Amino acid sequence: MRRTFKVSLCLLIFAIIGACDTKSEAGNGSSNTNSISNNNVTDQQPSNNPLQSGSWLTGGGDYRQAYFSPLKHINRSNVTELGYAWHIDLPSEHGYEATPLMVDGVLYGSGPQGIAFAVDASNGRSLWQFNPEIDPQFMRKVCCGVVNRGVALSGETVFVAALDGHLFALDKIDGTVVWRADTFMDRKRGYTITGAPYIAGDLVIIGNAGAEFDARGYITAYDRHTGEQRWRFFTVPNSPNPPFEHPELEVAAATWDPDSLWQVGLGGTVWDAMAFDPQLNLLYVGTGNAAPYPRKLRSPVGGDNLYLASILAINPDDGRLVWHYQTTPGDNWDFTATQKMILADLTIEGKSRQVLMQAPKNGFFYVLDRVTGELISAEPYAQVSWASHIDLDTGRPVETAQAEYFDEPKLIFPGPQGAHNWQPMSYSPQTGLVYIPAKEAGAIWTMPEEAFTYQEGGLNSHSQYIFTTPGEWGLDSALAKTLPSLKVLGAGQPDTTIRGFLRAWNPVTQTLAWERETSGPWIGNMNAFWNGGGVLSTAGNLVFQGRGTGELAALDAYTGETLHQIAVGASMMAAPMSYSVDGIQYVAILTGVGGGNGNDYVPGMAAYTYGNAGRLIAFKLGGGTVPKRPEVVHAGASTAPPAVARRGSPQQIMEGESLFLRNCAKCHANIDGRGAGIPDLRRMSADTHRAFRQIVLEGTLVERGMGNFSDLLNADQVEALHTYLIDEAWQLFSRNVPTGEWHSGEQELP
Repeated sequence: MRRTFKVSLCLLIFAIIGACDTKSEAGNGSSNTNSISNNNVTDQQPSNNPLQSGSWLTGGGDYRQAYFSPLKHINRSNVTELGYAWHIDLPSEHGYEATPLMVDGVLYGSGPQGIAFAVDASNGRSLWQFNPEIDPQFMRKVCCGVVNRGVALSGETVFVAALDGHLFALDKIDGTVVWRADTFMDRKRGYTITGAPYIAGDLVIIGNAGAEFDARGYITAYDRHTGEQRWRFFTVPNSPNPPFEHPELEVAAATWDPDSLWQVGLGGTVWDAMAFDPQLNLLYVGTGNAAPYPRKLRSPVGGDNLYLASILAINPDDGRLVWHYQTTPGDNWDFTATQKMILADLTIEGKSRQVLMQAPKNGFFYVLDRVTGELISAEPYAQVSWASHIDLDTGRPVETAQAEYFDEPKLIFPGPQGAHNWQPMSYSPQTGLVYIPAKEAGAIWTMPEEAFTYQEGGLNSHSQYIFTTPGEWGLDSALAKTLPSLKVLGAGQPDTTIRGFLRAWNPVTQTLAWERETSGPWIGNMNAFWNGGGVLSTAGNLVFQGRGTGELAALDAYTGETLHQIAVGASMMAAPMSYSVDGIQYVAILTGVGGGNGNDYVPGMAAYTYGNAGRLIAFKLGGGTVPKRPEVVHAGASTAPPAVARRGSPQQIMEGESLFLRNCAKCHANIDGRGAGIPDLRRMSADTHRAFRQIVLEGTLVERGMGNFSDLLNADQVEALHTYLIDEAWQLFSRNVPTGEWHSGEQELP
């Protein structure tokens, strides 16, 4: 039985925008403008072959989303001559995850919160910048940073989605607002947007994030000319009973316990990958994880919980489902299927197949027939312990005893960060290989002692995990002290050493062609996990990848040999792209790390040495050396907490730690080297200690990114939280650990 389905009816954060003169449209964001030529943008159609002309029209280049450039002026024989061409500084210290687009000599990109910009692709001159002027309260609702993964282009319009849920259509000439749509159905819930819009014919499609909070996943299609809503597709039901918003939800509801935690929203958000095949007229959508994470909690009698962790093929004309494939039925581990999907034509067993390829977080590489949804093959591309294999007859994973952590702690591979996360992989039709920024990192999962309580707009994942590494996120955490040792939990399990790799994968044979370790100096540490960014491959038989250590690496696409490394002086996680202007081929990349655990700047990272303010940097043959920022002067050892910071009882400290982990740690992890403008709360000044309650409960710093938490915390809880942070400050002082904070002395927050 194939796993397919056919339907016939079918935080304390700095503000990110630097001061500038702006041209504003009230309530609709603002733009800072020079000029752009009024040439028409070629829409994404396979017959146009825009990449051959040097354009780059989608995040992945064209409709195939392969992150492959057919340009080959830069190649294996001359890549050592590749050097700096130009750069432009960008207005944020938060992470840049987008890949810019290029048409008619102009690069279009996005950054944190949904800022957008256009620059001259030949010299980096700023043409316009757009600030969505978001509601800062929404920064409190992010699980993984205020990042943004890109813009979409169609005709004369640039589309960008802001963190607070507004989709903007911008004039590509000057960045002014053409129309704006509020995409959120309930602004009290934990919705945000970090993904890019996608174009499907005359529609622009956008999803959302927030499954860890209380979001119910959906995508919405808007008329790209007018902003009028055409249709909305929900990824999970909100009730076991009719009426349903569309017929697919009746099928989905049968896979959920009638007594599921419907009020939580249940997740399934579409926070990243989509793709559109204009020949088949199919929109492919990857869906995310559930909330709460444990399936026995959210859907006690079990079930597949459609359409969590699934790939959906939707007819964009009417928004009806054509087929689906669920990568992780009854997801229990935050194994999203939101990772980038690549459309390709492969010869398999002597037949040409139109396929969709994905390497989601669960560790298996999937090849699907993108016409029918048939599973062609699936094999592990990383260490996997939650399932033994994928049964090709049923299309389902065969779970192991190691997979279930509801009753006792388990070490499970991959961990919740996945064997591959959002960083784009690349497919080269020349080599026939897919280049995956892969990770090897298990996690120890366990259930919290306290019973689940739904928090409207708050974090509702209700599970606990630590990584197999020293530090606050791992074996030095308070949680680790309550669990069996790693030696006990890891008996008979894969190697627990955290590492990162760039893996060249043959999708036809489902075998590894080559791999190169990208752990940098951090083998066994979470920074090894994040050091390797997104990937670009080219017809010059090259593979490019940015690193957290600050190098843009160029490798031989056939062998993996490192041919050239450029010292960029900035940490990178986004995928590069390549384009051509006036006969010159460029490689360009956005710099700056953040999102998830990528805010931790430690010695060895370029962000630690040079700071993390974003840049767009371009390279060309015969280029020079990248001009680096001045090195950051780090403060010395911590000082004793100010006298106003009074210590509390052990009970208060324990309660405060629990509150911190649930409400604060997603931004303010107590780790030396925390960056992206996010202060270390162990180093608060006396004035900040005095104002702590007002900051948390009254939102006195909301305009600077620190939301009001009065809907989630009361005064006693804030006191416990404060007590915990004071205790952490004393522990830090007693260890005399040098700070990674960029500011010296008793800095004010944020």
